[in-house]
Amino acid sequence: MTMENWIDITLVILAVSLMICFVRLYIGPNPPNRAVAFDTIAIHAVGIFALIAMRSGAPELLDAAIVTAVLGFVGTMMFARYIEKSNVQDWESDKE
Repeated sequence: MTMENWIDITLVILAVSLMICFVRLYIGPNPPNRAVAFDTIAIHAVGIFALIAMRSGAPELLDAAIVTAVLGFVGTMMFARYIEKSNVQDWESDKE
């Protein structure tokens, strides 16, 4: 198999995993779980950008991957700050 075939297989695996993360983001059940799903989606986006850049030979897509990584990190930190400052008591506990 060529490198392009391996990149295509990896892109398909990342796409399926990304859809699973979107389902987790949608159903929750609580904000910390959604924050983890958001961070995982950002990581997947960076990986997809990098693989497409490798596949197409377009190094300018790596700039988009770097920007996506930074924005994903900042978004996760902002959400973590919100969770830290909020006094929400109705979150479901993880102990069931």
